[in-house]
Amino acid sequence: MSPRLRAALIAGAIAATAFTVLAPYYGGWPGPPAPPIFVITQTVVLLAYLLVGLAAWQFRPAERIGLLFTVTGYAWMLGWLTDLHAALPFTIGYICNTLYQPFLAHLALAWPYGRLRSRFDRALVAANYAWNIGSNIVVTLFWNPRFTGCGSGCPANLLMLPGSTQLNGAGNLIVTVVSTCLTVTIVARIARHWMSARGYARRALTWMIWFSLPVAVYLELLEIVSDYDTGLSGVVVYGVCPLILAAGPIAYGVRMLLTRNAAGALGAALVNLEPGPDPDLLRDALAKALSDPSLRLAFRAADGDGYLDTHGLPAGPPPAGRMHTPLGPAGDAILIHDAELRHEPELVRAAAAAARLALEHARLQAEVRDQLEQVRASRARIVEAGDTARRRIERDLHDGAQQRLVTLSLALAMARRQAEGVSPALQELLESASKEAGEAIAELRELARGIHPAVLTESGLAGAIQSLAERSPVPVVIGAVPAGRFPAPVEATAYFVMSEALANVAKHAPRATARVTISQRTEQLVVEVSDDGPGGARPEAGSGLRGLADRVASVGGTLRVEDAADRGTRIEAAIPCR
Repeated sequence: MSPRLRAALIAGAIAATAFTVLAPYYGGWPGPPAPPIFVITQTVVLLAYLLVGLAAWQFRPAERIGLLFTVTGYAWMLGWLTDLHAALPFTIGYICNTLYQPFLAHLALAWPYGRLRSRFDRALVAANYAWNIGSNIVVTLFWNPRFTGCGSGCPANLLMLPGSTQLNGAGNLIVTVVSTCLTVTIVARIARHWMSARGYARRALTWMIWFSLPVAVYLELLEIVSDYDTGLSGVVVYGVCPLILAAGPIAYGVRMLLTRNAAGALGAALVNLEPGPDPDLLRDALAKALSDPSLRLAFRAADGDGYLDTHGLPAGPPPAGRMHTPLGPAGDAILIHDAELRHEPELVRAAAAAARLALEHARLQAEVRDQLEQVRASRARIVEAGDTARRRIERDLHDGAQQRLVTLSLALAMARRQAEGVSPALQELLESASKEAGEAIAELRELARGIHPAVLTESGLAGAIQSLAERSPVPVVIGAVPAGRFPAPVEATAYFVMSEALANVAKHAPRATARVTISQRTEQLVVEVSDDGPGGARPEAGSGLRGLADRVASVGGTLRVEDAADRGTRIEAAIPCR
C-alpha cells in the first residue's frame, strides 16, 4: 500500500467516524437526539469494519478482502444520513439504509480472501445488489415518512409519488419475502463452501459459519420489525443486536493475528524438535503448524528425476487443490500442501524457512557424524597399526637380538669353563661379561614385554593377567577372567589398561592390594582394576590415564575412573568386542 493511499484511507475512516458520532447530536433534528447506546453501537460496528479493512489492505494487498471490509463499513454509515434534518440526505439515507447488507453477503461468499468462487456466486451477489438497490428505490417511491411514525417535523421524501402511500405495505411484504429467499440461498452457499473445503480452507471458513447464521437471523428480524409492530424494544433491536455485525471483522482480525503469530510458533515448534529430526517427524510438525494433515515433504530422487516423499513414494505434479513450494533455490526438497495456503504467503515462507533450517541441521549433523566416524576409524587403524608394529618389533627382538644375546651368553659360559685354572684374571673377566649378558637379556625381555607381551599373543588375557600379577610389586587378586580369545586390538587394549593401572597402584599406593576382574557384558569386555589405597587419582593430572582413555576410545570404548579419599581407586574400561 502506498503512503498516499494509506493516508487517504485513514482520513476517510476518521471522517466517517466523526460523522457517525456527531450527526445524531448536530444534525438539526428537533427534539432529543438518539440514545447514546445507538451512537456507540453504530461507531463500534463502523470502526470494526474500517480498521480491519485497513489492516487487511496493509498486510494482504494482493487480496480484495480489505476493500470489501472498508466498503461495507462505509455502506453501514450511509444509512445514518437520515440523522441530518434535510430532504436530500434524508432521502439518500433511506434508500441506502440497508445497502450494507449486499456488501455483507458479498463479503461472506468471498471469505476469507475476497474472491468469489464460482459463476453462481457471482450471479447471486449481483442479483442481491440489484435487488437491494432496486427494491429500496421502488419502496421509497411509495413511502410517505409522515405516515410511518416520522411525524410532522420530518424532511420531505424527494422521490415520493403523489397518492402512493397505500402501496407501501404491499411493497414491503414483497421485499421481505424476496430478501428472505436471497438470505437463505446465501447461507446455504456458505455452508456448501464449508462442506466442500478441506484442511486449512475449512478451518478458515469455520469462522464464517459461526458469523453468518446469527447475522442472517438479525437481518430478517430487522425486516420484520421495520414493517410490523412486534413490540420489541428499540434499544435491543437497534442498540444491542447490531453488535453482532462486528463479529465478522473482529474474527478476521483475530485470524490475521493468529496467522502472523503462527509463523513464530511454527519456528518454535521446529526448534523444539530433537536435533536433526526424522523426516516423518518434521512432516508431522509442519502439517500441524499449517493445519494441513495431508501435507507431504518430498526430496529430489537420487537420479535427479522427480521427487520422493518420506515414505519413498513418487511425488508427481500436484493434484487439484494442492501446490508445490520449494524449500530452497536448489529445489532439493519441496512441500506439497493445500493450495489455499497460497493466500498465507508469510506462513508458508516461515514453514519453508524453518523446514530448510531443520533439514540443513540434519545434513550438517550427518556430515559431522560421518567425519567423527572417519576420525574414529582412522584412530582405530593407527592404534592397530601401532600394535602390529609392536608385535613385529617384539618378535624381531625375540628372534634376533635376544637370540644373539642368548648365544653370546652360552659362548661366554663355555669360555669361562675353559679358562678355569689357566688365568684367574681372564676367568674373572669372562664371568663379568657373562653377568652383563644375562642382565642385557633380562632388560631386553622386559623391553620386548613393554612393547608387546608375547604371553598375550600366546596365552591370551588369562596368561597375560597372570604374568602381570606375578611381576607386580603389589599384591594382586585376580577375579573372574573369560577363558576365550578376543580380537587382537581388544586384548591389547585390555592388557595395557591392566598394566597401566597396576603401575599406578605400585607408584601411588605401594602398600595397597589390587584386584583385577575381567567380564563380558552384552558384546563388551569390561576390565576393572581397583585398590584399597588412599585414592587421589586424577585423569586430568597426568598423561598415563589420559593416554589410556584415548587408547580405549580408539576401539570405541569408554574409560571411567572412580576415586574417593581413603577408599581407593577404581578404573573401569568398557571395550566393544564385536
